Amino acid sequence: MLLLFCLVECNSSSEPKAIATSDSLSKDPAAAKKDSELSYVHTFTDSILEDKITKALMKLPFVKKTNAYIDSFSNHQHGIAFMLDSLEKGEKEIAVRAGYNGDLRFETYYFFYVNPKTMEIKVLDVINDKKLSVKEYIKSQR
Repeated sequence: MLLLFCLVECNSSSEPKAIATSDSLSKDPAAAKKDSELSYVHTFTDSILEDKITKALMKLPFVKKTNAYIDSFSNHQHGIAFMLDSLEKGEKEIAVRAGYNGDLRFETYYFFYVNPKTMEIKVLDVINDKKLSVKEYIKSQR
């Protein structure tokens, strides 16, 4: 007991310990506000084209089924959501992610590629890393 008491007393110091009252990582409070959730939100610039693509994708039978599934497990609060990427220079197709937009993250169920001029839809087969037509994709899922 005496040995234990001596060890405890030797390790404790009589100096008061300083308590940190500010964030040690950021000295500039304005720097912390530069990185916000709003800086990551992407909006598609052409709302008419976005609606046209969304309506075309919602006609697909497997998208309808997924929409009903998301609606059922979210207690009729959500349906399938789409995230469209802007058409970059030299690209011919708009990349679209379809899935569940949850509170914590976006869960991607499908990757689509849509030609905005012809409205041709391709689905990414993630296993083979290959773009398939809708008919080919439906056949591959059977």
